[in-house]
Order: sequence, then structure tokens, then C-alpha cells
Amino acid sequence: MVAENLNSFALHCFDYGLRRDAHQLLAWGYQDALHKIHCKLEEEEITGLIVEAMREKLKDINIPERFYDRYSVAEEKPLAVDGRTGKRRLKLDIVIESKFPHKVRPEYIFEAKRLQKNGFPIGEYVGEDGLQCFVKGVYASQYIEAAMVGYDQSGDAIYWEKELRRRFDSDLHNDLCIKQLLQKAQVLSSLNDVWTSEHEREENDSIVIYHIFLDCSAAPE
Repeated sequence: MVAENLNSFALHCFDYGLRRDAHQLLAWGYQDALHKIHCKLEEEEITGLIVEAMREKLKDINIPERFYDRYSVAEEKPLAVDGRTGKRRLKLDIVIESKFPHKVRPEYIFEAKRLQKNGFPIGEYVGEDGLQCFVKGVYASQYIEAAMVGYDQSGDAIYWEKELRRRFDSDLHNDLCIKQLLQKAQVLSSLNDVWTSEHEREENDSIVIYHIFLDCSAAPE
């Protein structure tokens, strides 16, 4: 499935800089928007703040030239799947769109979910509107990699990493098609709370998911 949709250049873009640059844009956006983020905000509000900050960062003449030459940031990007049209279309939370000079221009997709004790549990993070969208090929079906972003509004990254491990361990019906359990990862020094997992998809295909936990637990002013 992947090989039919992406050429070899696009497949290697994840290792040749797309992963690093997409994660860097997310890190910049989060850091620049952090003073506005608090534990009462809705998921869409946090995402909007981060995306706005990412777009502003792309205008900064002090960042490496490749960023404003190569990338743009899309928010709530409509996705035409399952015959859905208009407002019924699913939407990708954050998409880093590359501008590589090739016919196939790969994207890096982030799906975001709130994480909050007694409110937004890990079950929603891994559910049909979260991680399973990648596992089932609804999102990023043509890509070998994508990312989940957890907005930690209570508890910390270690708590939610343990919750995610617990959910993986209890996947008795194989809803998550786990091929490789959580592994600690680090793409950037500025993003410390990152793990990866690998999940099987149809036709012997698989996808690697980066799990990025961001502290959004500040009290509102």
C-alpha cells in the first residue's frame, strides 16, 4: 500500500529531515504559545494557539532558511474518506505540508487529544477518533509514520505514558494491532516526553506512531 502511493524519495523524507523539522515546528509552536495554554482550554483551542505560533515562527528570519522555503502548516485539514463530503468530512488536526520539488510531497500528520484525569482518559486517546484512525488507515494511510500529541491537562507525561502502556497491555481484542510496544524516543532535545510504537495495517503494511506529551496543566489566569 505505501509503495504504491509514495516514491522512494518521499519514503526517505521522514529520515532525511521531515520528521525532525515537523517536530521542531511543533516544539516552537508549543513553547511560543505556552503562556496562553491552560488546563481549561478545549483541544481545538490549544491546537489553534500552537498552529498560530507555528505559522508566526515560519515568518521569523532567524530560523534556518529551509523552514520557510520548505514548509507550511495546515490546521483542521479536511479529509475525503468514507464518501464523506462538506462538513461531514474528517479533519486532520495539524499537518506539516512539505514543498519538496517532487511530484509527491509528503506531509507529517499530528493528531491531538486532551488528557485529563476524570475527564479525558487514555481510552479517548487510543480510541476510534484517536490512535485507531492511524491504525485503521483512515489517517496517513499512504505514510509510514505519524504522531499523536497528548495535551496533559492533569497528571504528567510519566503518568500518561504508564496509562498508555496499561492500555496497550490490555488490548485483548487487538484493536490497536500492536507490532512494537512503547519505546522511549528523542528527536529533539526540546521535546523530552516522546515515545514510539508500531502498529500493523492491512496488506502487511505498518505505521510508526510518535507519542508526544505536552504539559498543558497550568491554571488559567
